[in-house]
Amino acid sequence: MKSDHQKLPINLFVAVLAILSFLMLATRTHHFSSFNHLPSASIAIFFLAGMYLRNIKAFWFFYILTLTIDLASSYYRGQFGDCITTSYPALVLSYGVMFTVGYYTRPNWQRSAWQINIVKVALALFIASSIAFFISNGSYYALSGKFPELSWAEYATRVDKYYFKSISNPIFYVISAIVIDFTLSHFFADKAIDTKVNNSL
Repeated sequence: MKSDHQKLPINLFVAVLAILSFLMLATRTHHFSSFNHLPSASIAIFFLAGMYLRNIKAFWFFYILTLTIDLASSYYRGQFGDCITTSYPALVLSYGVMFTVGYYTRPNWQRSAWQINIVKVALALFIASSIAFFISNGSYYALSGKFPELSWAEYATRVDKYYFKSISNPIFYVISAIVIDFTLSHFFADKAIDTKVNNSL
């Protein structure tokens, strides 16, 4: 992926990278204890990284961060358990879907009505989250070796149990980011207009 005219200035890039990293550490560390009850932001982070950071290096940074957290949690517990299995590499495809769709879904508040931007992001998030779920969930049941005799009917019941929760987790984080983006975009746009008006007087 090539960066384009919408890429962030370096100071904002670093700020967004730091915020998303903190969010990853704050929500994915439920592996270590039950103290943190925040829903995992991992899927949302890859979507937002694609949307705002727009750099493939950011994708690999967050993938390595998730891998480091998962390996550290496995070491902490003294076992791999359900976290790291032979299906784990398939997660890169799930995260890749979120990052790619986010990359092509960034709102443009100046060129399109806010309603259009909201619908575009909501639809993209739903589709990407669904694809990511079936990649990670399906690969886990097919490749982990833990469910050798799982029938399609049994798999359907498990999908019904986890699907809604999986695709609803990113909503809060993405909505929060969109609201901040919309507010800042209009603030700086109005500020720029006022500056031009004042300079023309």
